[in-house]
Amino acid sequence: MSVIQSVDRALKLLQLIAASKDWVGVRDLARQIGLTPPTTHNLLKTLLQNSFVEYDSGTRQYRLGLAALRLGEGTNPLSHMKDFARPYLEALVHELDETVLALTFMDGKVLVVDWIQADHPLAVNHNRGVIENPVVFASGRVLLSHQSRDVQIQFAGRENLSRLGPDNPITLEDFLQLMVDVRAAGFAETYNVTNSGIAAVGAPVFDSNGQVVMAVGCSAPISRSTAFEVQRARKRLVEVTQLMTQKLGMKKALA
Repeated sequence: MSVIQSVDRALKLLQLIAASKDWVGVRDLARQIGLTPPTTHNLLKTLLQNSFVEYDSGTRQYRLGLAALRLGEGTNPLSHMKDFARPYLEALVHELDETVLALTFMDGKVLVVDWIQADHPLAVNHNRGVIENPVVFASGRVLLSHQSRDVQIQFAGRENLSRLGPDNPITLEDFLQLMVDVRAAGFAETYNVTNSGIAAVGAPVFDSNGQVVMAVGCSAPISRSTAFEVQRARKRLVEVTQLMTQKLGMKKALA
């Protein structure tokens, strides 16, 4: 049986990176695999472009990326997603001074990856775990808008849309049209949905294959959500999620 050399080398590199269980440099990997540093670096660049590894420009080291982790059995992808998202969430909460969170869609459910509460006496609070009624959330709408139509229809059938309250889709047709609109816009905004007193913005993060990995959102009490503040938050959120997308290997976020 013939072996494609470049594929064989790339798989061995992934195994070495996984075994290190930490960040590892090119020279160390080259020594272990028995290749020159330039050859090893070229293989790593290909793996990076496809989200199989992550790169830290500060230390010039690599570790397993989300694509590799999502293939592995027995791993905790939420933990690795949190590690990836945390620095971006910290930057956003520092800049916007409002609560931020990251959500992901997994096994038919919307799950909290991580969240950071703003340092205000009155600030939005989130629970961890499964998000109930994710269509109420801007970030939940973003995630749902990038699922297949069949998944969206199944989801709407479970939600009992007519009971979700004001400013939510009531019928299946309303829901499917909202999904089309959110996906086309590239972000979602909600304002006082279900009389929550909260305004929120959400935007998607894509992997190298154009699949949505997570959605990042910012939410605040409507008392602090002027049109200017919402626009400012939306602009910065879209910029940051595009940076996250680029980090995962996509050259540009998809609409």
